[in-house]
Amino acid sequence: METIVSFFRDHILTYSVFAALGILATFGMSLLLCVKREQNWVRQLFLMIGSLLGLVLGAKLFGIVSYATYLMRQGVPVTFEKIVFQSGIVFYGGLLGYFGSFWLLSKYLLPKRRIGRDIVAVTTPLFHGFARIGCYCGRELVTIDGVEKTIWHPCCYGIQMDNAFCSHFWESRLPVQLFESAFNFLLFAALLIIFLKETKEERRGWLVKLYLFAYAVFRFIIEFFRDDAVRGGFGSFSFSQVVSIAILIGLVVFESLQKSGVVKPLPLDPYDPGVDLYRLGGPKHVEEPIVFQEDEDDE
Repeated sequence: METIVSFFRDHILTYSVFAALGILATFGMSLLLCVKREQNWVRQLFLMIGSLLGLVLGAKLFGIVSYATYLMRQGVPVTFEKIVFQSGIVFYGGLLGYFGSFWLLSKYLLPKRRIGRDIVAVTTPLFHGFARIGCYCGRELVTIDGVEKTIWHPCCYGIQMDNAFCSHFWESRLPVQLFESAFNFLLFAALLIIFLKETKEERRGWLVKLYLFAYAVFRFIIEFFRDDAVRGGFGSFSFSQVVSIAILIGLVVFESLQKSGVVKPLPLDPYDPGVDLYRLGGPKHVEEPIVFQEDEDDE
């Protein structure tokens, strides 16, 4: 037993543990919401799993770009090997890659696109809340003198503040990860309430925009307290602040195009006959689709 405990203590990265918990919570909540809204949960979860590839690629791509801007700010030559193998991952890239992949896949493979996209918007901050706790714990496996050791450096970023509150944290740094985690859990609760209380079919499918707006505003503000120079930036703004501004501008432009009729809104979710095959729990009443048949001409 002691060997097992020692293995987990020395070899399992805390971020990975909390990220795994976040993924389990996300897919579990998605399943419940699919059942609640009579969504085809097999397709929904399948597309969410498929969208994880876009998440990984987007997170790495944004990591490369942000690290390249950091090197340029430091006056260090930017080489392909350096930015690819030494760069990390960026949440914003994973978020946009995940949303973009799901949008594309749901367009062709998911009958109830409005509900499906709302479910993704509701559950994303749930995962992010767990992941940020993992960031705060900051456990890392390193090799020192040929020996693998686990070191702890909680709150690896956040501005230093000389006060009684911050003195309890690593190097008296502001625990911005915990603030961001709390915000994500509150955002999840707010989106969940809106999702469950919304009864008008034509108003479904807009929670993605609400989530992006809320998180972009929060992320722009919290960046002033992160002191995360390695993420790079442009001018006086950090890389994530630039992305936040781009998202907010994009939302305004998209909303204007929708109101002008240039971009058409999603069609209302049709009846999905396949949902009966994958329903969990007791049967529920589902209206059968009305099928119109053309009258045959009398001979």
